[in-house]
Amino acid sequence: MNKKMNVLKVGFALGVAVMVTGCASGSVVSKKMANNTEKHGVIYGASGVVHESAEDICKAMDNKDYRCSNAKDYYVLVVISKMGYADGRVGINAFIKKDFPNIEVLQNHTYVTGDKNMPYVKAKVIPGQLGEVLEIASINGDGKCHWSGMPRIGGTVCPAYNWDYRKDNQAAIVF
Repeated sequence: MNKKMNVLKVGFALGVAVMVTGCASGSVVSKKMANNTEKHGVIYGASGVVHESAEDICKAMDNKDYRCSNAKDYYVLVVISKMGYADGRVGINAFIKKDFPNIEVLQNHTYVTGDKNMPYVKAKVIPGQLGEVLEIASINGDGKCHWSGMPRIGGTVCPAYNWDYRKDNQAAIVF
């Protein structure tokens, strides 16, 4: 009986999280980033390639990022540093060159937070632009980074880089 109750509690919590946080498309998040004038710095986050093309993202944000002139050379990644009931998803969208080393790791993952094999990236937040992927920080459960908390509630912790979403997440944007 306790097991059934726990499953019901988790299911209810996830249902509430989805209702509260909603879903933001890559275009919506990218518009927020193009209008960002304050947030800057480095974040780490669970990551994967978004389904919208870089060209579509650029069009939605009125080509405000200088890299939009060569959008065909990029993929857009979602970088999720935190998720919660109050904030929803927190992180950024970032450009990554299509020829970036090990890009297939990010292409073949659907950024399900809490997955032990989730890839994590280090990205730079740039005011008025999409972020820039600096490196793939952790892959295949190597322990450099992991998701702390429940699958849809918690955040990215990278002990190898002394980074924790609870204290180092000032550059992230709420989507």
